Amino acid sequence: MKKFKFTLQTVHKVREMKQEKELLRMKELQTEVTRAAEQIELLEESYRRALESYGRKLKSGQVMNIGEMELEAMHLTALDRQKQKALDILNEKKRACAEQSAKLAAAAREVKITDRLRENQALRHRLELARVEQNALDEIVSANFARQLRIKQ
Repeated sequence: MKKFKFTLQTVHKVREMKQEKELLRMKELQTEVTRAAEQIELLEESYRRALESYGRKLKSGQVMNIGEMELEAMHLTALDRQKQKALDILNEKKRACAEQSAKLAAAAREVKITDRLRENQALRHRLELARVEQNALDEIVSANFARQLRIKQ
């Protein structure tokens, strides 16, 4: 009997390649999420430092004119806007990551399905091989038994 060959091997390989592609994309998106979160941390730190600097100037009794105060306020507002924009980017990247996670799960399910099909097909092949082998043994035994009967007669 022929050696076992999975009939859907090409489909399985394509599905595995798709799963690998989805996994790589997922890793890229997770890296982007990490970078976006780090950017937010940097902006928060800059905002905190600017606020502390402004507070120190006010506490020290240093005379600040209106222009300097407006400049400090505009700087803090700009940092706050940058942080909000970075938060929006982070949320968008997290959403993309969640979508990619669903795609990856679907690709993994498809690979699992063809894995199961291969296992079932291999089992059927082994059972058929065992049946053919048993039939061959039965024929040999029957032929020997018939020969012995003829010899005795």
